[in-house]
Amino acid sequence: MKKVLIIAAAGLLGSLMGNAWAATPSGFSSTNITLSAQVDIACQEAQKGTFPAPLIIDTQSAVEQVFPASVDEKIACTSGTVFTVRVTSANGSAVNQTCTSSGVNSMALKSLGSPADVIAYTFLCAGDTDGLGHFTGAGFGIPKAIGMSIKVASADAQAAVAHADYADTVTMTIFY
Repeated sequence: MKKVLIIAAAGLLGSLMGNAWAATPSGFSSTNITLSAQVDIACQEAQKGTFPAPLIIDTQSAVEQVFPASVDEKIACTSGTVFTVRVTSANGSAVNQTCTSSGVNSMALKSLGSPADVIAYTFLCAGDTDGLGHFTGAGFGIPKAIGMSIKVASADAQAAVAHADYADTVTMTIFY
């Protein structure tokens, strides 16, 4: 019984091969295969940004004071993805404002011990592509630096009351 099945299978294979070779005179045939693909858009935090602690604000300075991040925030996005960074200040009135190289005003450092004492500041994202707060992803292997910094106007620094407990919490949200 086993011999019959093997012979039948070999005979079937031979007839199939004969049909395939008979498709063209040269013994080959061609076909087109259509492929389609999709690349999903995705972004994620690649590096958490931090600032020096504490920031030392000079009340005697006649010029604005800029404090760069000690570690910049970096976002990795699918290549070509345009995203924005929006910031909210826990102590200021800025809520979900698009962060640009010009900055977001209405941010505030507040004294924990004397909540009426505040220092206004601007939160900047100098890494934006066009000055309007748009960043462009370069792929997950090349995270985009936000270029964040804090700027205190000279008048706000000069009016500051001496405390060692000024703070603010900035919430950054990535929209893509």
